[in-house]
Amino acid sequence: MVDINLILAEHQTLETERLILRKLQLEDATEMFNYASNPEVVRYTSFEPHDSVETTKSTIANFFLPDGLNHWGIVEKTSGQLIGEIFLNIIKEKIVEFGWILNQNSWGKGYMPEAARCPFELFFNELGIEVIQAEHLTENSKSGRVMEKLGMKHLGKVYSYFPKFKQPILTDYWAITKNEYILLH
Repeated sequence: MVDINLILAEHQTLETERLILRKLQLEDATEMFNYASNPEVVRYTSFEPHDSVETTKSTIANFFLPDGLNHWGIVEKTSGQLIGEIFLNIIKEKIVEFGWILNQNSWGKGYMPEAARCPFELFFNELGIEVIQAEHLTENSKSGRVMEKLGMKHLGKVYSYFPKFKQPILTDYWAITKNEYILLH
């Protein structure tokens, strides 16, 4: 049997050509606030824009640190700046939910598909995950493009509930199986 937490703990840092994925720290609060406070960046997320660095610190302390094994900060190698975060949460046996947020200044540079390949490979190859799935608000076609670049298939639309919207919201549902991912890469 695979010890998922041990493998995740052994992969505190992942690296691509342009990015370092590492565990988030309280010291990341100012850089995270730079994008978490931007209404355009958080427009399609489950949370409201952060109103202060203290709110961001609290989010790091209460969300990212306790559940840190499957969350990574995305750091651009050339600048050393935290530009976003990525997560893969195990939601059912063999099924993982994928999500991310990225600083608006880093949009359109191909960072998210590049960043996602490391944890995708880790979850499929070492953790025995069989399906990675994701949702995005239907109006957020740029997120759909990221999923498409990763080889994920658009499987339809589902309603999701985000408290900040106070009602069910239509989302596009995407997924990729381990076998599909292996064939593409």
